[in-house]
Amino acid sequence: MSGEKIAALKKLPNLGEKCAHRIFESGVETPEQLSTLGPEEVFLRIFEKHGWQPGMCSCFLYAIEGAITGEKWNEISDTRKKELRDFVHAVRASFDPRKK
Repeated sequence: MSGEKIAALKKLPNLGEKCAHRIFESGVETPEQLSTLGPEEVFLRIFEKHGWQPGMCSCFLYAIEGAITGEKWNEISDTRKKELRDFVHAVRASFDPRKK
């Protein structure tokens, strides 16, 4: 069953195997759930479960945003990209032990 759910996530724009697995492992099983939660909440869920991992960057959020909106990640508005980039930087800074 999980294979079918991951396959459904992979059908969305920008989401490959690795992204779909990360999203699924965060508790998001459907494109509708992904849309309801939004990229920031999904990012936090993944981050809280696995900590900082390679690929956990603003581009990952661009991919999720584009999957939700039906856009290629590089077609997202500059304003939205800045919001997502600022969010990633804030999350990373808040969990960086060197900054405490």
